Amino acid sequence: MSLTVLTQKTPTVIHMDQPHNENMNRSRLKNNFIYLNEDHLVKVKNLIENKNPFFTEAYKSLIDQANKELVKSPNPVTNKNQIPPSGDKHDYMSIAPYRWPNPNTPDGSPWIVKDGEINPMTRGNDTDKVRLSEMFGALDNLSMAYFFSEDITYANKAKAIIKTWFIDDETKVNPNINYGPGIPGEVEGRRAGMIEWSNISTVVTTIQLLESNKVFNTTEMKVLNTWLMDYYTWVKTNKMGIENDNGTQNHSTNFDYQLVGPARYLGLDSEAITRLEDAKTKRIAVQITPDGKQPNELGRTKSVHYCSMNLRIMAFVAEMGIPLGVDLWNYSTSDGRSMKKAFEYLKPFVEGKEKWQYKQITEGGAEKAIEVQMKPLFSIASTIFNEELINESVLDYQNMTYLEKLQYPPLSKIN
Repeated sequence: MSLTVLTQKTPTVIHMDQPHNENMNRSRLKNNFIYLNEDHLVKVKNLIENKNPFFTEAYKSLIDQANKELVKSPNPVTNKNQIPPSGDKHDYMSIAPYRWPNPNTPDGSPWIVKDGEINPMTRGNDTDKVRLSEMFGALDNLSMAYFFSEDITYANKAKAIIKTWFIDDETKVNPNINYGPGIPGEVEGRRAGMIEWSNISTVVTTIQLLESNKVFNTTEMKVLNTWLMDYYTWVKTNKMGIENDNGTQNHSTNFDYQLVGPARYLGLDSEAITRLEDAKTKRIAVQITPDGKQPNELGRTKSVHYCSMNLRIMAFVAEMGIPLGVDLWNYSTSDGRSMKKAFEYLKPFVEGKEKWQYKQITEGGAEKAIEVQMKPLFSIASTIFNEELINESVLDYQNMTYLEKLQYPPLSKIN
């Protein structure tokens, strides 16, 4: 069997397990990933085979990390020490990262806000935030290791994780985010919890890759498709989802990212198109000013981080609109609000021509955060839109992670 990718257009896909053939015909690869551009991945794969040093180094890092994932055991939500308010350990649960016990009251209530400062209590085994992030990271590494190496070992490990989290009745997570991230003594769950699930994209990509190569059987695919439909329905209809849809900052951008991808996977292209079209007036026109600022991100204590993150996700959403004929990249309001204008605003800071005047209390301050977050953003967006957004002398790809280099290869390296 050759390694190929065939995007689902309906939520019912029937394939039985078949033996894996190590002699793979790359010519059958098609550009059908929802969250990634497979044309770029194939170019990188060919460059790796031709010993290109830039991509070979990134590939080696990928394989090293994927090999580490092979020896780890899946860590499902049912392993947490606390029980969610529902009484069901299958429900995802987290605590607001920037909330801290009040030092001026005996019981610590009401908890106080320290924007940008993560309370270590929110990152332990009592809740699910860490294990969720680790699951997403494992799938990202294993699915890409399978794609580039064609070694079924990585696919089988990714399948084991998917089964633990989304198929097996004893351990799978319920398709809701009702209890993340709560605030003890105040609220059980908030709309902010959805941003913790933004990397559901890695689950969709892994399922697409493994199903297309018949790693899942009929029953498993039915369970997975049902779970994704239930999750999509919850995100779209729950009051916290509706609050995100009506929001004015990065949570709303991430909300779109979590809905457009699953909608396309489930064959709901008309719903995906509607949401993408709405992003013009509900995201770009609301979140970006005529001079390119993102005021609701600039006001945070980690302003470089939030400006970069929000614009990155906006670019990812725009990328998903391309095959559906929705052009967010070239959209502009009558007074000049646009994604391009947002990049133009950030460009002088990336080039070192202007000094960042807003708060950045973590990651070594503004200058360091610009190097490790904002510069890679320019490289990634340049690749997505096939347009050099900044001079190559800036070396915007220098601080990209190995996965970013492989999934969003710098234009100068593949052209």
